[in-house]
Amino acid sequence: MKKYLIILFLFVASSSFADQLAYISKEQADKAVALISKLKTITLFCGCCEMEAPIVIVPTKVYSRFTNYENYYEVIVEYTNKEGLVVIEELDLAYTWSKKGSKYETIGMLLDLEHDYCVLPKNWNKPSKNKE
Repeated sequence: MKKYLIILFLFVASSSFADQLAYISKEQADKAVALISKLKTITLFCGCCEMEAPIVIVPTKVYSRFTNYENYYEVIVEYTNKEGLVVIEELDLAYTWSKKGSKYETIGMLLDLEHDYCVLPKNWNKPSKNKE
């Protein structure tokens, strides 16, 4: 029984980071859209996830939409991937990064929203190495 409780605790703890800033208020979503719209590129990287390589994208369109859940909104980004296909993706601002010089910050940090980005890689080409 104790073994099952430990497994359950680890599962809940690991999944509690998912979608931290995916569903947000309209005011937060509007601020995020305004900020991201000014950026040339953003980096998508979930440090709480499987440590896949970050994806740098050039947003072609950024907007918010109502989630149809309570009073929450989400931020949507459209971009063209390497294959030339238009991708529409819902963002989690805890895992959407902006680079200024050599420093990366999440959009959530820039908007002063409480969250845990989990891992800030020192090597963005191989995020599973040299973690902070």
